Amino acid sequence: MSIAYLGPPGSFTEAALHGLYIPHHNAVPYPTVRQALDAVRRAETTAAVIPWENSVEGAVTESVDALVAGGSLSIVGETLLRVEFALAVPPAGTLTSIRQVLTHPIAHAQCRTWLDDHLPAADVVTTSSTAHAAREVGTAGTPHLAAIAAPNTLERYGLEIVACDIGDRQDAVTRFVKVAPPTVGSLPTGADRTSMIVPLADQMQQLHAVLEEFTRACVPLTSVLSRPGGSRLGTYFFLLECEGHVDDPDVGRVVATLARRHAVHVLGSYPRADLSRLALSR
Repeated sequence: MSIAYLGPPGSFTEAALHGLYIPHHNAVPYPTVRQALDAVRRAETTAAVIPWENSVEGAVTESVDALVAGGSLSIVGETLLRVEFALAVPPAGTLTSIRQVLTHPIAHAQCRTWLDDHLPAADVVTTSSTAHAAREVGTAGTPHLAAIAAPNTLERYGLEIVACDIGDRQDAVTRFVKVAPPTVGSLPTGADRTSMIVPLADQMQQLHAVLEEFTRACVPLTSVLSRPGGSRLGTYFFLLECEGHVDDPDVGRVVATLARRHAVHVLGSYPRADLSRLALSR
């Protein structure tokens, strides 16, 4: 069965498939995160790979919201990818001819300083992925357009690189997660991560008590993210991520304690990615 991923071909998400041991011939690109997840929900694919967190910009909120809103899926794995950015133009273009730059919002955020210094008058147009930006610029062939993406992706779509290593941080890393139906789980490995949703709605004052449960149980939190509930102002849910597996006694006790007070939803417990095996996307 095939695996969905945020495309088109050449995206950073496609590069992340290798870290999850997914053969490229089994992978199917989808234009948005939501469409990739919906493909799993409709059983068109067995799983999906989506961007989840970036070391510079934090959580990929589009992915968090799409996973939580649609329900019925769990995180079953993760991988890390060091990302590298370059700027490229069609063969007829040059650095001085650029008037508009296409790229993904997170890529834009990571290249903002370079763009401000070298292309301060250029408009930035955000796209669903860096590969989508490269494909659009390559198809248009207009000299005033440029794209920011991985070097290999830019060359894949017939573009010529005019600037390399334009990211503000050379050590930027993106975390990608594999999502599947909840029947596909993983046993504790001793080096796991658990992601969960805690809706607080009008109980924001209880956030301190929620976080205190992790401290009391000596369970290290790795991420705390607030997202609007969507019903009205002031209503939020929190994505909490911690070290350990929900089947570990300490993590299990925290989840059970929180579940007695809130409608806790565990998104998944899965092996943590190993920083020592970090791959570089070119």
